[in-house]
Amino acid sequence: MSHFGMENDAIISIKVRHLTNVGEAIARKLPIHRNIGLEDLELKIRERFEISNEKKIQLCYTEEQDRVIISYDDELYLSLQGEKTPTFDLMIKSKVIGNTFLYPQPLKGSPGELIDVWIASEYLTIDHALNEATKAWGTHIYTDDSDLVKVLLHSEKILLDELPPRYNVVVTVRLLPGCIKYIGSACHGIITNDYPAYGTSIVIEGVRTVPLVPEKNNYL
Repeated sequence: MSHFGMENDAIISIKVRHLTNVGEAIARKLPIHRNIGLEDLELKIRERFEISNEKKIQLCYTEEQDRVIISYDDELYLSLQGEKTPTFDLMIKSKVIGNTFLYPQPLKGSPGELIDVWIASEYLTIDHALNEATKAWGTHIYTDDSDLVKVLLHSEKILLDELPPRYNVVVTVRLLPGCIKYIGSACHGIITNDYPAYGTSIVIEGVRTVPLVPEKNNYL
C-alpha cells in the first residue's frame, strides 16, 4: 500500500490497455483504491491479464504529449489524481533481445520488446544523418519508422563527423506502444517532425561500439 494520499482512499476506475503481438488492443477497466501502491497494482493487473511472474511488466501513462513510465509509487499516485478515468498502457518487457536488424532494414516487433540494430560505419556520418531523403518523427520517443541515425544524433546518443568512424555501432531499441501525438524539435542540426497518433514507438536504451576488424596485409 502506498503512503501517498492516505486521507483519500476512494475507489476509482482505471483503464489498462495491452497491445498484443498481433496488434490487437485489449483494454480492461479495474476498480482500485486511489492510494494503491505500484506493487499491489501490478499484482492486480497480472491476475486480470493472466501474466506470469516470470515476465516483467511496465505501465506507461500518457499526459498531454508525454508518455510517463510509472516506476515509483509517487508517479502512480500523481497519475491517479485527475477527474478523468486514467488510462495506462501495459507493456510486457522482454528480458532478452528479441531480434537483430541490419540498418536501414525496417524495424519490426511487439511493444515492450528489445531489439538490436547493427549500423555499419559507412552510415555514421554527418552527411548521412542530414540526408533530406530520411525523416524522423518525435523527441525522445520516436515513431518506429524514423531513421535511426537521425534519432541517434538528435537524442544525443552519438556524435558524428564528416568521415566514418573506425567502428560500427549496435543500438539497443525498445519498442513501445504508439503515442497520441509526436512533437518534433531541433538538436545537433537534426530537425524531427510532428506527427499525429501512430501505431508503434521506439526509444534508445543503449549504444555500444564494435571496432572495425583490421584488414590483413597480404605478403608475397
